[in-house]
Formats: sequence, C-alpha cells, structure tokens
Amino acid sequence: MNELIHPSMIYFVKKECDPSWRIDHQQISFYGMVFLLEGSADYIIDGVPYRLQQGDILCVPPGSYRSATTSGMACVAIDFVLQPGEAIDLPVVTPWKDFTDLQWMMNEINYEWLQKNNGYAMKCQALLTLILHKLLYEKRNRQTNVHVNAIKRYIVEHYQEELTVKAIARVVNLNPVYCGALFKKVEKRTISEFINRVRIHKAAALLESGEYNVSEAAERTGFNDIYYFSSTFKQLMGISPRAYRNKAGGSPASYGP
Repeated sequence: MNELIHPSMIYFVKKECDPSWRIDHQQISFYGMVFLLEGSADYIIDGVPYRLQQGDILCVPPGSYRSATTSGMACVAIDFVLQPGEAIDLPVVTPWKDFTDLQWMMNEINYEWLQKNNGYAMKCQALLTLILHKLLYEKRNRQTNVHVNAIKRYIVEHYQEELTVKAIARVVNLNPVYCGALFKKVEKRTISEFINRVRIHKAAALLESGEYNVSEAAERTGFNDIYYFSSTFKQLMGISPRAYRNKAGGSPASYGP
C-alpha cells in the first residue's frame, strides 16, 4: 500500500433506500465505499455474500464484481479512483460501529458536492483523504486514553524543553510510575522514545531547510549531547544527521520511519 495517495472522487451521495433499491451484477473500475448509517444491505462481491449492518463500512476495490439489495437503509456512498500505481488495502467490510468521528467530514463533502462551487473538488479530495487516513491508520481495537493524548500533545508543544516523566506526569495529574506504564501500554513505546521521535523528526525538518548545521539542529530540538543526538538520529532515520543534511537537496522525505 502506498503511504501517500491521491483519491479523486467521482460519485458521492447521502441517501435513504427502500426495498426497491438494487445494484445489478456489474464490474466496477473504481473503489466503491458504502457507510451504512441505518438498516441493512446484502452485497455479493466477487461471488461472496456480505450482510452489512448499521455501522459497517463496505470497500469494493476496482475490478470487482458487485450486486446488492436492501430491505431498507440509509447510507453514504463514495466512488473514487487513485492515480496509477496507487492502491489501498482495506477489508471488504469494516465494522466501524460509531460514525461520530466521520460524520462531520461526510456532511462537509455533501455540502460541497451539492453546490459544486469553484474549488469543491479539491476540498472533497482533502476530506476523503482524511476519511481514508482514519480507516487505514487509526486502529479501532487500539485503546484511546485522554491522558495519553494529553501527554503526546504536551510533548509536541514543548519538545525543545527539558522533559522528564515526572514533570509530564505532574502536568496530566498522574502518578509518575502509572503515567509511564499507561503510556507504554497504549502507545507500545516509552515516553522517552516518543520524545526522541518527535525531536528527531523536527531536527530532520531543520536540516532539510539548509539553515541549520547539525549542532544547531540538535540544540533547537532539546538535545544537549551532540553524540547522543547523532546516534538517535541515525537509529530512527537510518542515516547520520550530517549525511541527511548533505542530501537535503534530494528527497529527504524518503528517509526515516
């Protein structure tokens, strides 16, 4: 799957369907997505039957054969294409359950799609990209925690400062030991590892600009030890900071995790 994709929407509708609605057996040349808001629907995709219930998301890849019927449903349907060489890998059916986090984006697409003012296609593409990002990268089985989110945002906003688990725990009103354990349980990495990741990505951006040397980039991102900065940078980015800066005129975005 490509890390960067450029979806172009070719069809969008938010509608209610009665039992007379159906899709006859056909092959599609685009990605067909359906967000089932209410009711149920029966799809057959490449000969395999799928029953969609409220809260399910259907994603049919191009080249597939599909047909469908319903006893009654409300849904959002989006058809889109990607640029040559791009692809996404989603299950045919994803049980999302609660569309609250997607609803505002669907409503905004609907608002723009029906008006078709200048620039509507660009905005719809951006909103669809956000929806696909959620589906592809936000794991539904992963715990979310308000304390962990607060910790991450605090680190991103204060990465230049001296950061300790004790100080961060105080900010989010947690016991330091529990704070560190909770973060690792949810994020699968320690707070220190997350701090280093944020700092190194910022340092890489400074080096790419060509305005800072290695020592300056280290200092501006909270590293007091240039040797530790260099080893951490190479560990995360796969290349030394000096070599990264020298190649900044090329394609630095290809480095790193």
